[in-house]
Amino acid sequence: MSQLNPDGPARLAGVIFSLSLNIVASCGTIFINKYLFKSHGFTFGTALTVAHFFFTFALCVIAVWTGFFKFKKLDIMRVLPISIAFCGYVVFNNISLLYNSVAFYQVMKILCTPIILLIEYFLFNKSTDNQTKLTLIPTCCGILITVVTDAEGNLLGTAYAVLAVGANAMYTVYGKTKQNELNANPMQILLYQSITSGCMLIPCVFLLDDYKALFEYEFNTSNLLSILLSCFAAFFVNFSFFLLVGRTSPLTVNVVGYFKTCVVFVGGVLFFSTDPSLQNMVGIGLTLLGVLLYSFLPKSTTAKEKQVSTPDVTEAEDKV
Repeated sequence: MSQLNPDGPARLAGVIFSLSLNIVASCGTIFINKYLFKSHGFTFGTALTVAHFFFTFALCVIAVWTGFFKFKKLDIMRVLPISIAFCGYVVFNNISLLYNSVAFYQVMKILCTPIILLIEYFLFNKSTDNQTKLTLIPTCCGILITVVTDAEGNLLGTAYAVLAVGANAMYTVYGKTKQNELNANPMQILLYQSITSGCMLIPCVFLLDDYKALFEYEFNTSNLLSILLSCFAAFFVNFSFFLLVGRTSPLTVNVVGYFKTCVVFVGGVLFFSTDPSLQNMVGIGLTLLGVLLYSFLPKSTTAKEKQVSTPDVTEAEDKV
């Protein structure tokens, strides 16, 4: 898999591990949340995201305390951009779903690929070779075919969808550049990003969720265990995101996202009795073809700036 450009067997093993962990954790979180929304009636997505981040922060603190990784003091102002980008994605994404159909929202997410390419080119002086760009065509077209059913939108909804996609693209790019800029490993950045994002999203709970229904929601052992399981899965999503983007590239993470869309769709067929159409199956096949081409064909990326390798969890500096 030349796209991953490993330095050796250990490097390749690390990439495969982070890739597998991200796919399993992300798809697992989606299925757990679907179960939570459908079976327990807990439909407060923003509040659940806040819980995810505070739980992630708590696990990061425990990891520091137990010596799993070394604490590194980071400039909070240099961490804020990635936190703001993520919060922007959550807020604009939820507002977009108020004005657009789910299918339109899924179609708009395809824009994340060209936006990442533009951000890297204009802001970070990185260019991607034409061969790589060509492999993205069947991937994006496959997702388009898979999700297009009732893709209805409007001008205001489209504007919010574009903002959501832009924020998501910036978050993905920052996930890579901030590790290089701060010379910090995934856990060290996640420690800061989780608590700042969680705090910033608290006011959004009152804007985007039915907070009155949330305050009246009856918690019990069953739904609390489901929420706790969702938080555990989300921690591994956040951790594996930084791990994967640090060892590969924002574009690779985005392509992996398309693969996860296919997995979630197939999971919906298997576990939630969703009926697939021929259009869906053709789209999934085309997407998987694009992902395979992207993974195995030789590619190169050029950049004017010097790239700094992402430090391992146990090797980063201990600066307080």
